[in-house]
Amino acid sequence: MAIAKNPNRNMPAAAERQAEAFISGAGVKPTEATHENRKPTMIRIPPDILKRIDTGAKRLGLSRAAFIVQSAAEKLERME
Repeated sequence: MAIAKNPNRNMPAAAERQAEAFISGAGVKPTEATHENRKPTMIRIPPDILKRIDTGAKRLGLSRAAFIVQSAAEKLERME
């Protein structure tokens, strides 16, 4: 007997957002800031904002650093 995937399977919202974030990054040219030339930076973030950052990063399946970098890049794009 073959096992078939259930076509009506619902993905959890977090997994759906993580997949969407991954797909939306496909085909995008990588920036010049590759892992080798990134600069370490220390910033101080209020605890309440840090908690919100961690929640947002977890929803998207990103690390805290990746979430902060991505958020800053998006903000800079909107400003230009």
